[in-house]
Amino acid sequence: MTASSGTRIPYPQMQKLERAGLITRDTSHPVHAGQPVSLTDAGRVALLDARRTPTTQAPKSPARPGASPSTPAKRR
Repeated sequence: MTASSGTRIPYPQMQKLERAGLITRDTSHPVHAGQPVSLTDAGRVALLDARRTPTTQAPKSPARPGASPSTPAKRR
């Protein structure tokens, strides 16, 4: 299957998306001729969720040895 972006999606992956209820295909066309595929409502939700920016912050990487601390020390 080829997505509208031109990306080819392997048949096993398409079957997985279909089993998950994320896409439906027009079975009136044979597979070798190319089957039109539509996103289901669940597929649209999943696609939109994947495009949203994460609301949680990425984990901070550990400090390098000898690097200054990321937060300034309190002065007395």
